[in-house]
Formats: sequence, structure tokens, C-alpha cells
Amino acid sequence: MANSTLDQAQRLVDQLTPHEQVRLLAYLTSRLAQVGTTMQPPPLMAPSKTADPWETFFQLGEALAATDTSEGEILTAAVWAMRR
Repeated sequence: MANSTLDQAQRLVDQLTPHEQVRLLAYLTSRLAQVGTTMQPPPLMAPSKTADPWETFFQLGEALAATDTSEGEILTAAVWAMRR
């Protein structure tokens, strides 16, 4: 069922304008930041307080990818695909 939801979300994202996709990415960034505060990031990937926000975003995505055990596509992979 999770793959079905992810597939639906991806189809909806494809229908968004570029401006709406940027807004969605900003929303996801804040959500990932919230998740990141509850996770224990690996010591080498701990974002610094002066780090570039995009660098922090990608570090959090990498940390999430490292802890993901599902067999479906991970959120990080979906975000990377959207960036291309």
C-alpha cells in the first residue's frame, strides 16, 4: 500500500507547476528537518548550525536513506529524480 501512495504522490507532483514544486520542496525540507531532529545522525553527517540549508537538506536525506529498510523507492531517490 505504501508504494501505491508513493506512486499517487509522484503522479500529483508531475502535475504541479515548477513554482508549486518549489513550494512542495520547501515543505518537504521543513518536514525532513523535523524528522532529522528526532533522529541521531551519524557523527560525520551532523549538520552544522552555519551549514548551507540545501547541504543540510541533502545530509538529512542521506541519513534517512541510510536508515530506510523498505523495499520501495525511498524519498531521497524521489527527490533526486525530481531535481533532474
